[in-house]
Amino acid sequence: MIKVRCFKCGFAFQLSEQFVANALAAEGVTGKPTHYAAQCPRCRQVNKLPLKGVRLPEPERIEASGSEESTGEG
Repeated sequence: MIKVRCFKCGFAFQLSEQFVANALAAEGVTGKPTHYAAQCPRCRQVNKLPLKGVRLPEPERIEASGSEESTGEG
């Protein structure tokens, strides 16, 4: 877990390494980034998190199950 405290409102929250890895993969970031921009859930201020000592796992693969289920026949 990555502990974060918003610099604007002081709200403390946590992000999992898997959440950060999935968000970076959704943005199309490849390799090891140096920072991650996390939004505070209370005031929506963007906080810049250094990822220097954070070990990120492989992002989860989201399969497109909607294309298999909906064939258009009815």
